[in-house]
Amino acid sequence: MAAGSNFLTLDDVNKQLDKGLENILKSERFKELLDVMSKVNNYSINNSILIAMQKPDATMVQGFNAWKDMGRYVQKGEKALKVLAPLIKKVKMEHIDPKTQKPKIDEKGNIVTSEQKVITGFKMVPVYDVSQTDGKEIPSVRDFINREMSNDEHIKRLYNDFFDHIKQSYPIREDVTDKGVGGYFRPSTNEIVISNTENNNDSMKFRVLIHEYAHAKLHNLESDMKDLPRGHKEAQAESVAYIVSKYYGLDTDDISLGYIATWSQDINVARSAIGEVQKVANEMILTIDELQRDKIQEFYIDNNKEYKQSVELLKNQFNINVESIDKTGKEINQFELLNKDNGMVVSAKLDYSEKTEKFQLRTDKNWIIPLSELNQSGNYHILNKEIVNGIMVEKTEQKKLQDTLDIAKNDNDKYSVVITGSTQSVSKEFTTKEDVDKHFLKLALSQSLHEQSFLKGQLKNEPNNTSIKERLENNNLQINYDVAKFLNYNSDNQIIPKGEDGSKIGWALMKNRDITDLKGLEEYLDKTKNMPSQKGLREAFNNSYEVQHDKNVKEIKKDDFEIER
Repeated sequence: MAAGSNFLTLDDVNKQLDKGLENILKSERFKELLDVMSKVNNYSINNSILIAMQKPDATMVQGFNAWKDMGRYVQKGEKALKVLAPLIKKVKMEHIDPKTQKPKIDEKGNIVTSEQKVITGFKMVPVYDVSQTDGKEIPSVRDFINREMSNDEHIKRLYNDFFDHIKQSYPIREDVTDKGVGGYFRPSTNEIVISNTENNNDSMKFRVLIHEYAHAKLHNLESDMKDLPRGHKEAQAESVAYIVSKYYGLDTDDISLGYIATWSQDINVARSAIGEVQKVANEMILTIDELQRDKIQEFYIDNNKEYKQSVELLKNQFNINVESIDKTGKEINQFELLNKDNGMVVSAKLDYSEKTEKFQLRTDKNWIIPLSELNQSGNYHILNKEIVNGIMVEKTEQKKLQDTLDIAKNDNDKYSVVITGSTQSVSKEFTTKEDVDKHFLKLALSQSLHEQSFLKGQLKNEPNNTSIKERLENNNLQINYDVAKFLNYNSDNQIIPKGEDGSKIGWALMKNRDITDLKGLEEYLDKTKNMPSQKGLREAFNNSYEVQHDKNVKEIKKDDFEIER
């Protein structure tokens, strides 16, 4: 590989993988590789080795844009994992006659050729584990099925179904076995036997069945591996059972690393053995998933139900008929959303996804929010319509969150922010009334700051629109008021921001969420007093603080900010 080049030849790839696999086997990290294969089972054995070398605790790995499409974003400072991606090129290939093994000739005497895709090499591409990202929670069908695996009735039915499935290909029965023998595979007859005396429950029988079925798939009479040493075969079967059991959240026995350590003596044998393990484990997982199709369908039906609930909500409460909206996105329909988790307010427009054949929401930061997140159990709550069919909604139709949300005490004596007139929560729970009051004030400030950003964006499109300019002036006063209410809450001192000062202070509060009162802001400014980037914030704070001392204000009122003109 050339210095500084991202191109890898097949020889480069094999050398790198051999070195990595040898290190994994010699350092007894084989179990880490199996962990990766059980969780990140959409990657080849080669990329599984690379991921295990870099991040053995990885559970779900994708590229930057793939995470973005799922509403998750790579956290700042995270180092990418590197995996292999093939470089494919179309080349003209001669057609070979299978009988003569010579190039085929057409009627004109020319050699018959056609364009075919050929792997010319590889390149390293960046990917990230889910632990390196933040954002929308991912509903996982695997998590759903894993919970079902703890249900005795479900595991009993699944064991019987899997048993019957195997019976179609291999002779299998339950029988009495010697003490300590949970089951066995007899290569001479391809027979699988599961003990009905040594397994305490259906969960144990299911795990033994996975192990013995792995033997049947790998070491049957027709297999090229039937004559391998017993230790080699046991290591493979144990590995398959470990991957499948781990995938479904079942208890796993420790892997015996004794024989596996000998694989490091012949890396080609090791790669072949592990490749077969991954192939059989993935085939087994697909089979078991198919046997649980009704449960998996139940999971997806529930998710689709939430999407339909969100569609109904837009139709009934906001008069937006999603089904009649132009899928090309020419007519913008945009909403002001509250993130229930972090209290931030964002803009998001309806956007049709060809991939899912459903509408989704795309934020002003180009983040994707599934439409199902708008339902009652979702993570977002609509505060206002901002743009309908490409036209900005009038100020008279906009509502402050103080007019639509309230603070409520729950049955467990904790507090939360709820939709007015209901018990539907739009926030996390708070232990004290003071904490929820502060959160409510922060929500109001977040909405005001967001409105400022939205209006400034609209003014760029319509620089001569006097209505937008007036709304921005009133919004500026509202921000000053909301900043003062938040910082002055239960404080001995009082400040009244003026002009653009409230906006500067407000955005600093949003970016530094640990600042919860006036004293906290003063401490932050003291810590950053030598930072030139904080000069504007310090000036805004000093201006606001001086107003308080000059007027000896004890309690601020809306009149101080001339909210209405």
